[in-house]
Amino acid sequence: MASTPQTPANLTCSHCGFVNEAERVYCHNCGSKLDRSILPQPEENKEQSPEKERKRIERITNPKTSIVFQEIKTLLKVELYAAIAAAFFVMALKPDEVPEAKKPGGEMRLVSSDMMEAIQSPTPRAISFSEDDVYEYLKKQVKPGETMIPGIDATRTYVAFTPGLIRIGTEYSVFGYPIFTDIYFRVEFKQGKFTTPIAAGNFGRLQIDPRLMEYAELIYQSTWDSLKRERAQMDKMSAVDIKKGQITLITKGVGR
Repeated sequence: MASTPQTPANLTCSHCGFVNEAERVYCHNCGSKLDRSILPQPEENKEQSPEKERKRIERITNPKTSIVFQEIKTLLKVELYAAIAAAFFVMALKPDEVPEAKKPGGEMRLVSSDMMEAIQSPTPRAISFSEDDVYEYLKKQVKPGETMIPGIDATRTYVAFTPGLIRIGTEYSVFGYPIFTDIYFRVEFKQGKFTTPIAAGNFGRLQIDPRLMEYAELIYQSTWDSLKRERAQMDKMSAVDIKKGQITLITKGVGR
């Protein structure tokens, strides 16, 4: 049944007592401004959408369901924040077997010059380098310094050899706190050239999927740019043998 519309109330002039129609602003008799605040305010349309009405009824009829849902939602948020905090904590931890920073001293081996001399040999020749040889050479070739992110500086690049893998890492200073990143490369010889697919990687002690580390490899772009000559020399080798703490390269021989 349709509701009967309310009849607008009249306005009585407070100056002359004349009864005016509700829509008037000034008194029809004396011209004084009428007090329209005494008029009853029309009720707002409180009609809700069917979905909101359904949820309202559900909360009224089954309040426990709503409480359980809110508790589950809160628990999931807490677990998410805890996982993010744990990830950052693990990233801040120093990885295992990070080579210690060595003080300058002793004779530095000229890795690139030794490789070039071996490459020019008329017969195949084996040449070996220790981790210390490569580490000292990297200190000369790869200059640490500021990164593109304010407050984060690269302090050193290090290398480690394990059977079949080359580990290249960088130590950063993040507002004075040391943070480490590592990429593990698997050395393969295909179609006359060496390839180095990413085998693993980590930020601190947080292990990263190799497919994701392909994007993180951009972090090492300055390192690769500093070692263009050495990387080109690697393509002139015929084989490589990586053992714990040592890498051995075998040249092709100029006469071959």
